[in-house]
Amino acid sequence: MSNSRFASTAGWAASRESGFTLIEVLVALIILAIGVMGVAALQMSTYRQLQTSHNFAAAAMLAGNMGDRMMANPAQVLANAYNHTDASSTPKDCAANTCTVAEIAAYDVDQWQTRVTGDIDNGTKIPGSLPAGVGSVVRGTGTNFNVIVRWDDDLSGSTDTDCAAQDPNDVQDPDDLDCFVLTMTF
Repeated sequence: MSNSRFASTAGWAASRESGFTLIEVLVALIILAIGVMGVAALQMSTYRQLQTSHNFAAAAMLAGNMGDRMMANPAQVLANAYNHTDASSTPKDCAANTCTVAEIAAYDVDQWQTRVTGDIDNGTKIPGSLPAGVGSVVRGTGTNFNVIVRWDDDLSGSTDTDCAAQDPNDVQDPDDLDCFVLTMTF
């Protein structure tokens, strides 16, 4: 009879040692939760970087678009018809009408500004436009022209128009809009 008593006690002790305690399970869950939060943070960082990359690519394409327009009308570029810091008045529609080279320059500026800002006359936005996009063409020294595209990459409401991209030694202020500069010589 005493043998059966030891057998049942030994079985109870063995089953108690082979299971997990509540503390072990909680520690495992905490480690799992930390891992999941790390993966989620990595996912969010990847998304932000992807959005930034998309905005830089869009800015480069927009600057290239204005560069192409300027190369197609070099006489008006040198006459400063493309110099602007904001949208021009409503020009003649050169897609539907015959225009002079000066009217084409005004039309180019208007069409380009619409793409940069994304604003259409009826208040809707063009898909793919930059957040708080601003475009300008500024004549530098001689026959150098800077096509500048600015945008609020972090959606912080920034409005400062300094452009660290114009000076390689300059550090961008967090209040500045991000910018892309294309320099062209005619």
